[in-house]
Amino acid sequence: MPHQLISLLKEGDAVQQYFMVRQSDRGTTKDGKPFLSLGLGDKSGVIKARIWSDVLAKCPGPFAPGDHVAVQAQVDSFKGELQLKVGYINTVAALRELGRDLREYDPDLLYLTTSYDRETLWEELWQIAETQIGPPLGKLVLRILDRYQQEFQVCPAALRYHHPYLGGLLEHTWFVTRHALASLTIYPELNRDLVLAGAILHDLGKVKELANPPAPERTVPGHLLGHVVLGWEMVRSEAQAADFSDPVLLVQLEHIILSHHGSMEFGSPIVPKTREALLVNFLDDLDAKLKMMSQHLEGDTGEGDFTSYNRALQRDLYKGGPASAADPDSDREPEQ
Repeated sequence: MPHQLISLLKEGDAVQQYFMVRQSDRGTTKDGKPFLSLGLGDKSGVIKARIWSDVLAKCPGPFAPGDHVAVQAQVDSFKGELQLKVGYINTVAALRELGRDLREYDPDLLYLTTSYDRETLWEELWQIAETQIGPPLGKLVLRILDRYQQEFQVCPAALRYHHPYLGGLLEHTWFVTRHALASLTIYPELNRDLVLAGAILHDLGKVKELANPPAPERTVPGHLLGHVVLGWEMVRSEAQAADFSDPVLLVQLEHIILSHHGSMEFGSPIVPKTREALLVNFLDDLDAKLKMMSQHLEGDTGEGDFTSYNRALQRDLYKGGPASAADPDSDREPEQ
């Protein structure tokens, strides 16, 4: 059976194809029976899958993030969201050992990647750092981008909430930086170099927080320190190695990185205390929230004008349904 992209699946479809495991969690039903909850992905998106105890008895796995798996399943809908009810699953590696026919297996179909050209995004970021940020911050940003170019271009921006795909960090950083450029035309009194350097470097620590970019998972430093602290440490280390000439300016850049989540509740050890830090905080949050909304709207298949409730966003979303029928009197002037 030809591969059906996740983005095109509909309730009732029968599926017999390959996916990449992006998330794997074991659970227990109220009856005490084990089940497996998976996030299965291809190049068009991610879909939840449930493997109940009767199937687990025949297909025990294990199924780890990054594994490529063959799946037979039925597409169901739960609370307006599509999911797979799995009847059979096995890893490609196990099937190879069994000598099974894998002629329809195409790993290139399984990698979720930014829809933007990564080389173009990277060149634009580099050009901004090179032409829009003066010394000494410009030289520091270029030094850091050069050191982490490979990781930066493949790293996701998050495990699952926003831009959770190859090149997601680069895409998110590009959007935040473009927002910053636009904001500087409205607030020219802000320190341009600090805003742009902070926009480009605010999520740098993600390259050390997340491993296995095709199916991201947190590293030990990512769990214990988080990307905010890791990014601050990386910037300070590069500045020291480059004998950065302005320690006060460096502290202000470090403050942007440490405060870019806005509050201790959301992972920052300090709240933004400069205008530049506040701007980067809001632009980062804006781009992340807009992407989360887009992802939720794209994944919702329920009836009606509103999506299912999104726990991360703490709201349902309006789908922008068809306009209401025109009121025959709508052209009249309102009565006084």
